[in-house]
Amino acid sequence: MDYVGLSMESAMNASSCLLHLKTTEKPLSVINFLKKSDFSDTHVQTIICKRPQLLKANVEKTLKPKFRAFHDLGLLGCDLGHIISADPVILTKSTEKQILPKLEFLKNYLHTNEKVVRALKKSSWILIFDIEKRLVPNIRLLESYGVEDSQLHKLLLRQPRFFTKEPKRFKEIAERVKEMGFDPNSGLFSNAILAMSWLSRETWQAKVELCKNFGWSEEDVICAFRRSPYLFSLSEKKLKMGMDYFINVLKLDKFYLVLHPVLFSLSLEGRVIPRHRVLQALRSKNLLKKDVEFTSFCKRAENVFLQRYVLSFGNEAEYLLRVYKGITEN
Repeated sequence: MDYVGLSMESAMNASSCLLHLKTTEKPLSVINFLKKSDFSDTHVQTIICKRPQLLKANVEKTLKPKFRAFHDLGLLGCDLGHIISADPVILTKSTEKQILPKLEFLKNYLHTNEKVVRALKKSSWILIFDIEKRLVPNIRLLESYGVEDSQLHKLLLRQPRFFTKEPKRFKEIAERVKEMGFDPNSGLFSNAILAMSWLSRETWQAKVELCKNFGWSEEDVICAFRRSPYLFSLSEKKLKMGMDYFINVLKLDKFYLVLHPVLFSLSLEGRVIPRHRVLQALRSKNLLKKDVEFTSFCKRAENVFLQRYVLSFGNEAEYLLRVYKGITEN
């Protein structure tokens, strides 16, 4: 196993699967085939570590037909190596009964090879799970809600792994999002489903209770979630720090925060606090022709922010830059 640079432990684990082999011909043929397919050493090592049984595979009968199927899509070399090394179990699936039918379904649904490749690069799980038992019922469910094909395609390309969820769980998530009042044809519906899919009921409730501790009602939470579904993808620590700073330090009204939940996703130390210092300085020196809206002020791209609110104020620019960087006067 020195040939592929495996550690001693990995080499021993791999070798334990090959004890019945009388020669190294088959393992070496597999390794050579992967390398000739332009897989990197890291790809080959990862595949062997995860699925050492593949070293017993017949290159001509087992591996080459699968590789031809991927090559026909335009998927080869390092791109294919990345996908296979992430889930080498793919190479244990039947070419005729599993891989080809799944690729054909994806091509018929997404319409182009390029989009199929994009989906596979995002997650190869769609080649592992039974399409008829996972992808199809989940897609049909969203279609029954009135989600248009264009939205479904975007969602599948963006997060294909989501569609591999068990249909019962998938339906629970979709129903919860629908009950919150999301329009199935809006992009926010897709965002909400994705955000909710990684939250257990316990995690959701814990974050609702956290918000309630700062004076929010459950209706406030749902309203904020509708505006920014990724609000609850934040850790409890980050959400709590944001609540504490915006409510207790900046004294922002809770209704303002409910309407502008995107503020919680911004870095406090890296963006919000430095920019608030600048805003205070601008106001104290009466440098603003008209006041600014705080959320927009914080969301602006760094180069736009610096040019508009720091560097454009002539003699005050150096002072504002020091304020922004947190440099105090001696």
